[in-house]
Amino acid sequence: MDGEVTANTRRDVWVRVAVFAWGVGIAAVFAFGVYQSSALVASAIDVNCFGQIARNLLRGEGFSFGNGPTIRRGPLYPLLAAGLLKLFGRDPNAFPDAAFYAPVLGANCLFFGATLLVIWTLTRRLFGQRAAVLAVAICPFVPQSLRYVGRTEVEMLMGLFISLLAALGVALATRPGPRTGAWFGLIAAAATLSKPIVLLFPLAFLPVAWWHWTRQRAPIRDRFTATLVLLACFALPLVPWSLRNRAVTEHQFQGISSNGPGEFLRGYVNAQPKYFLLLQDFGGNDPRTEKWDPEANRFEEAILKPHGVPFGRADFDSAGNLVFTPPAPPGMTSAMLEAKKDRIEGAEMKRRVLADPAGFVGKVAVQLLTFWYVVETRAKSLFVGAVALIMLGLGVVGFVRAHRLGKVVWPIALVIAYFNVIYAVFLAFARYSMPLFPTLVVLSAGGLWALVERFLPRPSAAPEAS
Repeated sequence: MDGEVTANTRRDVWVRVAVFAWGVGIAAVFAFGVYQSSALVASAIDVNCFGQIARNLLRGEGFSFGNGPTIRRGPLYPLLAAGLLKLFGRDPNAFPDAAFYAPVLGANCLFFGATLLVIWTLTRRLFGQRAAVLAVAICPFVPQSLRYVGRTEVEMLMGLFISLLAALGVALATRPGPRTGAWFGLIAAAATLSKPIVLLFPLAFLPVAWWHWTRQRAPIRDRFTATLVLLACFALPLVPWSLRNRAVTEHQFQGISSNGPGEFLRGYVNAQPKYFLLLQDFGGNDPRTEKWDPEANRFEEAILKPHGVPFGRADFDSAGNLVFTPPAPPGMTSAMLEAKKDRIEGAEMKRRVLADPAGFVGKVAVQLLTFWYVVETRAKSLFVGAVALIMLGLGVVGFVRAHRLGKVVWPIALVIAYFNVIYAVFLAFARYSMPLFPTLVVLSAGGLWALVERFLPRPSAAPEAS
């Protein structure tokens, strides 16, 4: 019996190694092959300047875009990128192309391999091994899953964190305890330090968890212990960066990163019928139509101009360094300017919600949908939306199947719903939904396998002996 258990354990280890290797390998093919040579994908590798911050860290210029400290980005991904670039001996003054950022792209591949391992474990737990095989087979080929593996973007890391929040949520709901609560809190903190949109997720999770624990009659002591440890492990890692941001803005800002109000206001531009009805392209290279981003920039600029605050447009020079036009006013760092921008736009955000609550509700309703399909062009939007619709439909089937089997599956649905709603409140187009797709695959694979089992011919019963 012991030998059989040992053999099963060894086989399980090798299966997990194979799943991880499959994820890393297929991600590497896309990161270093498909996306570096395909005309279908934009060639810009550091659009949101996570790599630029990493290079400035290596230069000794601190967490900065190039004009003093910034509060515009969460710290985790740039710090990780800087560590990798230093470890592999990259010269921060070299031109930042795909070869320069290869260690960071390699980390993206490792993140996806780890994500696939979480998906394998969670799907097998809920739906069985065959559904788990299906999940890890199809996940890399859902276009959204690997869209940003070839860029210095935070999406691949967020995909891992989201899958971990779903898996730990299932474990915590099933058996509350301090160890699982600690891991949940730490992962939620790491995700928040990557993208602050996660900040409210523990507060969304805990009320539903308490409702579930009450129904399941979990011990009161276990509930309180899990909750307190979770909140402590979530809050404490955020404190140092909050204090740093408070210091560099002279006590004007103490969150994880700025620009929440700006994103909120840009959502009103995004929610126009011409974009959500795909009457014109959202982005792309067609010079005949104005795109969303320039229009949203002008919208913000009109809000800031009466207050004497410039809306800086950023671009890269020939050496790959970020340049702002116009630059920050003399004596004002990026952090100070960003904090002032947040205060002005925060006041406008509150004014709009109070003056036009129906407009706010309409914006949220529209963006609940644009979150899943709006990308650069109409053709791409229809394709991305079709994939999302199929995955969501199969996910509903999987959720219902798991629920009927008595499985705890609501934490997976909650993490998907949370990101859909919180982005809809601020700014939502399909880029932001992409880190959710590996986690959505858990439910979708369960739903697909349920349909396969339903329509496959069942083996006939053996004839009775005469």
